[in-house]
Amino acid sequence: MSVTASVQDVVPVDTISVAELDEWQQDLPQYDIKEYEWIDICNNPKYAIVTKDGKKGIYDMLLHRNITEIEYRDLFFSRQTMAEDSTYISLFYGTMGIKRGIISVAESTNDVLSIWGDDPNEVYSLDDCTTIDKKMSKRAKKLLKAFIQHQRMDNVQIVILDAKNGHLKTWISLDADMSKEDAGKLLAHSCAGSLTKPFHTVMALENGGLSLDSFYHGVTYRQGITRPNDEVMHQAIMGGYRRSFAERKWKDLTDTQHPSANPLVIAAGFNSLSRHGALMTPTLMADSVNVEKDIFTTTTLANLHDVLSINRKESPQLAWLPDNTSWLGYATMENLYAEEDKEQTKPVGRQIQFAGVGPACNPRYTICVVADKNSVDVTPAVFQEIVLPLTKWLLRKK
Repeated sequence: MSVTASVQDVVPVDTISVAELDEWQQDLPQYDIKEYEWIDICNNPKYAIVTKDGKKGIYDMLLHRNITEIEYRDLFFSRQTMAEDSTYISLFYGTMGIKRGIISVAESTNDVLSIWGDDPNEVYSLDDCTTIDKKMSKRAKKLLKAFIQHQRMDNVQIVILDAKNGHLKTWISLDADMSKEDAGKLLAHSCAGSLTKPFHTVMALENGGLSLDSFYHGVTYRQGITRPNDEVMHQAIMGGYRRSFAERKWKDLTDTQHPSANPLVIAAGFNSLSRHGALMTPTLMADSVNVEKDIFTTTTLANLHDVLSINRKESPQLAWLPDNTSWLGYATMENLYAEEDKEQTKPVGRQIQFAGVGPACNPRYTICVVADKNSVDVTPAVFQEIVLPLTKWLLRKK
């Protein structure tokens, strides 16, 4: 039997009947041991951690059966201990989705009790961050609430950084369905790295000895970035790196099923444009910021300013920005797919993204907005409901 409890609500073991234990164990899917990709015998040799399709579970080597679902992202044997009733317990640490927990197994019966809480590596907290601007956050949240209702969005997030020192001023995540497990949480992996395509394309061109004015199928790479063309940017990245690395990089930039980024890291990347290539990422601890200097060459930085300045004027995805706007920005769209659609053949929705630094002549703020909608009938143009009033307010702010 496997019982799951949160750290706030531990289930009393004596409320679970023996019949329920037996029924669950019989229903647990079993696999031939040859089907497992990896078998790691624990220090207690009665058990092994087995891996199938990239997921892990606990396997009883004496009974030749798994005693948990094969569903954990990571799983580690901790130790064997003795309970008050003199029965032996094996303890494991595991992660599953955005949760981290302790799994205890009663060795005589293989009954499993697990206690779970948010994994701090997957769910961020602002409790210790001292740079949050409450007034700014309140205004942004009001805009996001109106936006999510008017545009029927499923999720929307916004990050605002102080462009001069990299401090986090606002990070808000809102969901239309607040009953979801991850509703309103600040996730380490919540979106594709789509907005950083210009960065990786420009760096790949330089690495591959090409320029923005080099051609691919009659289109310059400059045009491929400024009038977003995934085929052209993909070609630049594939040509600039080893194939395996380039394929992983492109997956990180486009895959919404297994997101690799979040609005904070994207905003920090855009903010580096205003700091001469210095990447300043908030640690979320007090006012601490990690600084990496010179992440771009002088040529790369100049090329990025070039293409993003043109993009603001030429990209159809930024046509909603007024001609007189002084923000240096970029916008992208990626398809969303159902979890079971492994081949990503039928889009069920769209993820839209926008990031901007402004004003371009003397940057004060960097913004990143990401939204998901279970409909492909949406473009970044809807962001004007958030970005235009918010940037106007920010630039009036003293």
